[in-house]
Amino acid sequence: MRKPSPTFLLLAGSLLVFMTFMRYSLAPLAWVVFAPFLVALHEGATRRRHLAVLATLVVAQVVTVSKMATAEIPWIPVPMFAVPIAVSYFVAVTLAAAAHRRLGPRWGVWTFPAAAAACGWIQYSFTVGSSWGILAHTQLDNLPLLQLAALTGVSGITFLVALGSSLAAAAWTSGARAIRLDLPVFGLLTGGALTFGALRLGDAPPGVPLRVGSVVSPVTHREFHAAFANVDTLRALDGELFARTARAADLGASVVVWNEMATIVTVPGESALAARGQAFARERGVTLLMAYGVATSLRPFRDVNKYRIYLPDGSLADEYVKRHPVPGDPDEIGTRHARVVPVGGVKLSGAICYDYGFPAIARANARDGADLALVPSSDWRGIDPEHGRMALLNALAVGLPMVRPVRAATSIVTDQYGRLLGAMRADAAGDGVSVVAVPAQRVPTLYARTGEVVPPLALAFCLLVATRLRRRGTRS
Repeated sequence: MRKPSPTFLLLAGSLLVFMTFMRYSLAPLAWVVFAPFLVALHEGATRRRHLAVLATLVVAQVVTVSKMATAEIPWIPVPMFAVPIAVSYFVAVTLAAAAHRRLGPRWGVWTFPAAAAACGWIQYSFTVGSSWGILAHTQLDNLPLLQLAALTGVSGITFLVALGSSLAAAAWTSGARAIRLDLPVFGLLTGGALTFGALRLGDAPPGVPLRVGSVVSPVTHREFHAAFANVDTLRALDGELFARTARAADLGASVVVWNEMATIVTVPGESALAARGQAFARERGVTLLMAYGVATSLRPFRDVNKYRIYLPDGSLADEYVKRHPVPGDPDEIGTRHARVVPVGGVKLSGAICYDYGFPAIARANARDGADLALVPSSDWRGIDPEHGRMALLNALAVGLPMVRPVRAATSIVTDQYGRLLGAMRADAAGDGVSVVAVPAQRVPTLYARTGEVVPPLALAFCLLVATRLRRRGTRS
């Protein structure tokens, strides 16, 4: 069989990346997406070939991540996310290809998924990049497979999906016989994960249903950004925001949650907004999570992105500041966990939007004893519904049901297994109010107890590979 040219491999890889990640993607392609890049470096290890692979990955990821740029959000942040993702996969591909060439195909097969899992963990644990771009997120519609996160976190899914690319590449380069023992292992791992997921999804969600209202603010992205010059322009919309909150209470919600930064106030104006929310909670006998921003400076614009939870007696139960602002956003960085708030026998906790792209935040909620995660958010069409499902996956991993009201995208409510209990599309005809009965009790998971086990093991394996490669190079 005629070997494909390096140019063909790089073009094929670019196309697969574009069709695998972000919007308008085809999930099955994720299982082979990096095979062309691996084959390209199996066949040749020159500096020029490596630079070509790196450049191709960068261009492919920039073009792919550009799918998130829509009218609401400019293109400027795209390279800030795309380039680190590309470099991360380049490191994984380079190490795996070197292992294939110098240690043998089987070493290469297992090095790539280990490196992909380790690099993803480093990204979401030690950088501001959240978990964007990890291979686990290509499978967000495969609910049985997502249940694997309850055992391993997102890294176990990334490892399994990445294993498909390395097996395909090794079979192309060295023939299926070279990986004849690895293919059945892959089949057993994949079949076992899907079987576990199917069985887990057979369980009914535990907990007494709690009626929770999601309220989407009348403040659109256009009005939100215009308010950076004068936040008091939003005061005309406060009445509608509270009217929607009242409709949620009228529909039987005992807990009402606003979307992220449902409005913005000045520092002097915060007391009036908070007093209004406090009075509402007391008069209507509900628990109110008010998510809003406090502008601390207008030139340049700086703010505190927070929520307050008021109980039915009017007492303040928590004030939480967003811990992971989106890179480039003018938000103050929060420093502490959200508190666990007991309400009618249910323990509430949560975070704000981008926070829930970091698995450690959901794990902290679970360790602190929460039964239900409340995650006020603000997205846009370019990341809808992926960003919400990223949060869903992290909540599922620790066994938490989740309520996620969101501006300009799909608000969702999910159970402990990630099953959708309710959804409210931003572009649908409606009043921005949804009330859903949520089974509010956490399901214990192995991942919530152990934390990240797969990534350190994967990193240790990669270090072993790197050590063996160095020794092999020294001897040669």
